[in-house]
Amino acid sequence: MLPFSEFMSQSLYGENGYYTDSSKVSKAGDFYTSVSVSKFFGGAIASYILSLLESNALSLPLRIVEIGADKGYLLGDIALFLDALGEVLPQCEFIIIEPLPSLANAQKAYLGDLKFSCVLDFKIVESFEALSQNKDSSLFIISNELFDSFPCDVLDSGKMLCVSQDSKWCGIWQNLSAKNLSTLLPRQSLEILDKLKCNPLEFRGLLPQWQDFICNLSRFAKAHKNSHFVSFDYGRENLSQTQNPNAKYYNPLHNNPRFYKSHQVLSLKDFLEQDGDFHTLYQNADITYDVDFTLLDSLLCENGFQKIFCDTQAKVLIEKMQILELLQTFSQQCGYNTYLKEIHKLKTLLHTLGERFLGICYTFSK
Repeated sequence: MLPFSEFMSQSLYGENGYYTDSSKVSKAGDFYTSVSVSKFFGGAIASYILSLLESNALSLPLRIVEIGADKGYLLGDIALFLDALGEVLPQCEFIIIEPLPSLANAQKAYLGDLKFSCVLDFKIVESFEALSQNKDSSLFIISNELFDSFPCDVLDSGKMLCVSQDSKWCGIWQNLSAKNLSTLLPRQSLEILDKLKCNPLEFRGLLPQWQDFICNLSRFAKAHKNSHFVSFDYGRENLSQTQNPNAKYYNPLHNNPRFYKSHQVLSLKDFLEQDGDFHTLYQNADITYDVDFTLLDSLLCENGFQKIFCDTQAKVLIEKMQILELLQTFSQQCGYNTYLKEIHKLKTLLHTLGERFLGICYTFSK
């Protein structure tokens, strides 16, 4: 019997796991992301990087690192727009952190075909530890839909969700007690409960395993002259108060976690009520959940990061990253018909996805 976090980890990242197949994430696959909608998503991030350089918040030389890059489209778009908008490209180093070999190969193939005004080599490594420190270089880290893909545990008032591996893979609520907590709950989940000052036997919610990643992110940022971290994800602030303003923790079965297959979504609550077989989902569906940005903020700030902004994706792209001005600039080059097509794509980026996703930006404080 597996804790749900272990089931999720093996299903998404194990041998032949869901994310090892790069065709899953696309309009023709199970779901799509902002990167799939418009190249101007990456263009807006490139524009923001240039604004940080102009304000001396960042300086050259600059390392630009993407985490959770899927096929590499986003980092490629950022590089292409930086090439078109300025003259900084020769002093930029582009890096992807990618532990999955199949995705690393897909990224290498895609990025290798792109054309730039100078020779550009994209480096793909398995982890932060594979990269050298560079105290003379600034650092800009970007991720999109990263934090909702970390394994999480699910607790409900003294019970922990597990998945059996019998002839039918059933969801089973394992009883927790003071005696078996340290045995049943993974270390990172226990650490989150301790941080939240929660009684594990009363907690109702998700426990995402973010801590180790954020500690590594902090160490990597510290090894540079100055650093910015930007990320976009589905979720909200103060998620724990969305069910009941007087409650400390949110109901873990309210659409969290959920499973995506062929652009259809099934909540954990519905799946358990239907007595579903988890083996039908294993390595065949994306598993995700709402990101609690208040918890995420707390962990980032504990590890030396300082928040610059947290707002809806639409506001971030329009007000912080000037995406509309960027499109207007390129409209003179691309022609009116192409401009209309890009406007239509931006409607999806800013309206369909723009209010459901949040964008965050942090700088690292040494």
